Amino acid sequence: MSNEAGDPELAERLREAQQSLVARLGGEDWRAHPRVATWLQAFASLGIAVGSRPPSLAALVKRTMKGSALPFINRLVALMNITSLENLVPCGGDDLDAVGAEIVLRPATGTETYRPLGRPEMTEHPDPGEIVYVDTQSSVVLCRTWCWRNSDITKLTELTTAVALNLDLMAPAVPFEEGAAITERLAADMRRHCGGRVQWHMLSLEHPGAEVEI
Repeated sequence: MSNEAGDPELAERLREAQQSLVARLGGEDWRAHPRVATWLQAFASLGIAVGSRPPSLAALVKRTMKGSALPFINRLVALMNITSLENLVPCGGDDLDAVGAEIVLRPATGTETYRPLGRPEMTEHPDPGEIVYVDTQSSVVLCRTWCWRNSDITKLTELTTAVALNLDLMAPAVPFEEGAAITERLAADMRRHCGGRVQWHMLSLEHPGAEVEI
């Protein structure tokens, strides 16, 4: 796929998604919305301090509700933010050319390495037991604390040509069928705005993994 240059249509859709969310949730506590509250409760049940490590969805909604306009960084980042705002689901992405053959969501051992987004000179190690998205070949963490903060190593740039986008769909707030429809729409948006080949899979306890060819 191609992530080069801008996209006026996506830039406008991003602006509209922000305005629509403010109109939908304005005047009420956005934290109480079922799709946000589900993630806050899930983090709290794992002992995660959501004040310092909020789920990405909560951070994005908070920023939007405060009136902070999201910048158009590139097509892929715009698609992730649009999908999150329109459907109130976490959406992340990683450049597949920066990882090995297998990436897994699992508890950390504490020996993995992580370079924060925007601070590639820093090296951190996740807490033992922390849920991380990790490259099993290099032990490089792609995202810390489930869906809190992405890595600078796999950030999406205009040079990205192979990408994994992840939607975290928490039931019952997002029923399985609706989650599949959201995923299919994102795949269609990818084809339309970025071209290339697109595959999508729904993972679950019964089907916890998938193989893709790049």
